[in-house]
Amino acid sequence: MRNTFVETLYREACIDQKIVLITGDLGFQLFDKFSRDLPTQFINMGLTEQSMMSIAAGMASMGKRVFVYSIANFSTIRCLEQIRNDVCYMNNSVVIVSVGAGFAYGTLGYTHHAVEDLAIMRALPNLEMVSPCDRFETEVVTKMIARSDSPTYLRLGKTGEVNLYDSAPDLKFGKFSRVSSGDSGYLFFTGSIGSLALEARDTLRRSNKFIEVVSVPFVSNLDETYLQGINSELPIVVLEEHFKRGGLGAAFFEKFNELNMRTKIRHVAATDGNLAMTGSQDYIRRQRGITLEAILDAF
Repeated sequence: MRNTFVETLYREACIDQKIVLITGDLGFQLFDKFSRDLPTQFINMGLTEQSMMSIAAGMASMGKRVFVYSIANFSTIRCLEQIRNDVCYMNNSVVIVSVGAGFAYGTLGYTHHAVEDLAIMRALPNLEMVSPCDRFETEVVTKMIARSDSPTYLRLGKTGEVNLYDSAPDLKFGKFSRVSSGDSGYLFFTGSIGSLALEARDTLRRSNKFIEVVSVPFVSNLDETYLQGINSELPIVVLEEHFKRGGLGAAFFEKFNELNMRTKIRHVAATDGNLAMTGSQDYIRRQRGITLEAILDAF
């Protein structure tokens, strides 16, 4: 997903000189082509996330479409005040790019986890939140974001994510994307945790349960039309690599309440516990309760 984002943004920046990429001393070799071919559209500002965000907002106020790239916790929590004041409240055309969603940087410890970011960013005004699940969704949403003017939060995985599609899906802002159909229940997810959703789907099929698997790439505006068309008598499960408080599951609870839809939503997300734990992404997912078994039990 990370590489696809950079490659796609490079192509868009070659067409549109308003696009600027700012990085906080990250992207060794990743940005070589971008910085070489588009030197006036690339800035490495070093480890200055707060200044980086305010400068991006200033450039955006002068007509630029500015992408600010860093590891997820650094591009969000470290400079939250600047995002709130300079980007969101001023409605500036800045894209906050976080790489390493969830526990992708698990071996570096909790300082590099991104499991509160959806809750934090979802509370901010004027901010579109986009969380693609694989390289195909990443390519499509990057093009969409590059051609938009809205303040945006783009939540990416790191590398090596499983592709859920065979080709680029037809995505529209605020709409869900059905990965596979079924009549035994619904499994909604966002981001790179989608590989676990497909594993659950395939396991349930062996028990003659065929669930509908749905990607939610646009977290800030849930698809009301889709939700109003579902069978609320069937099991509805929301899966995310995020704490239970404030993330995608909470957004579903709020939306179902707004739509006056009375149903039970089962939620598979990270639990509290030994927050100082380190290890691989898969290991920490399991320790925090994001498991195949938890999804199967929900159906």
